[in-house]
Amino acid sequence: MQLLSVLGPYILIIIAFIIVFIVVILIVRSSASREKESARTQLSILTDELDRQKNESLAQRAELKRITSQDDRVFASMIRLVSTFNITEIAKEIVSLLSNYLDVNELAVFLVDSSNRRLQIADQYGINENWVPKIVYEVGEGKVGITAEKKIPLSNWDFETYRVQETTPIFNPDYCHPLVYQDKLLGVIAMKTRGEFLDREKNLLGVVSSIAGVAIFNSRSFTNLQDFASLDPLTKLYNIGFFKDRLLRELERAKRFQHDLSLTIIDLDHFKEYNDTFGHQAGDHLLIQLAEIFKKNFRETDTIARYGGDEFIVMMPETKKPDAGKNVHKVLTDLEMYDFSRGKSGHTITFSAGVASYPEDGSGISDLIKSADEALYEAKGAGRNAVRLHSHKIENI
Repeated sequence: MQLLSVLGPYILIIIAFIIVFIVVILIVRSSASREKESARTQLSILTDELDRQKNESLAQRAELKRITSQDDRVFASMIRLVSTFNITEIAKEIVSLLSNYLDVNELAVFLVDSSNRRLQIADQYGINENWVPKIVYEVGEGKVGITAEKKIPLSNWDFETYRVQETTPIFNPDYCHPLVYQDKLLGVIAMKTRGEFLDREKNLLGVVSSIAGVAIFNSRSFTNLQDFASLDPLTKLYNIGFFKDRLLRELERAKRFQHDLSLTIIDLDHFKEYNDTFGHQAGDHLLIQLAEIFKKNFRETDTIARYGGDEFIVMMPETKKPDAGKNVHKVLTDLEMYDFSRGKSGHTITFSAGVASYPEDGSGISDLIKSADEALYEAKGAGRNAVRLHSHKIENI
């Protein structure tokens, strides 16, 4: 007991020390646990942030790839626009490109005619095909016409400002952009949008319109060059080289579909005397007058060419020889209505003509021309001012 009383204070100190030690250990462990939990939380947050950034990066890469792909397709369309001289293909490419990249319900490419007064649809998207022939504008009339006249892009706000009255209610565009090259009007792109027309869409339309304007101008210039190369410089009828190319194609078509095809050679009577009487300039003027008369009197489907000198040649597809002969004879008779005397009485103009047909008078170009020529000389030998049909026995009309 005496020993216990002596050691009692020391035992209490030891117990207190142990308690303090345990408390410290518990505090340290608790602190370490909190730090570990905090670290875990921070790591989780960091991981989530990295995942979010990764997903954003993937989305940005996908968007960039989509934009790049769109840019590639736009670039490819631009290349196609400037690499063709076919105006129909140009209009189709414009419609295809813009209908894919602009939010539109209806879109139409209008081209101006040779008189620079009328605008007609060359290609379209979203418009009822039955309406297309009816959607025609005069320059200065309606939304498309006023855009063509002013040669600047116009929207609904502009149309209201100018108080434009729409002449074609079946097509009511919200936005129109002119097709112009070097201030020359070529056409108009008109569209009805689904929503607000954004600046980037206007910019794309502006770029496409500029490139399309160059393409259309080049196409028409190329066509004019082709026409110039195929025309006789005096009469503006086709030359014989172009005529033979077209005759070859029509012969192939006639063989394929078993159609008739007729050919006539026309030679003016006493043309040398006309030249000697009135002069060579008057002779040239007479040839020009006759070319215009032939254009008016033969069908649009017929092809007329200057054969050389005072000779002309006409191809009449899907026409039997007797019908062709009657057509030529009518033209000869109608010449009586024209005054070619140049103020001097007693001088009339007539011609002699020979007619041949596929297949009875030949199956090739040379054979047909030779047969028509033989009939022509028979007409001349019979006194001129006549039309003859080629046959084993030349027939009179």
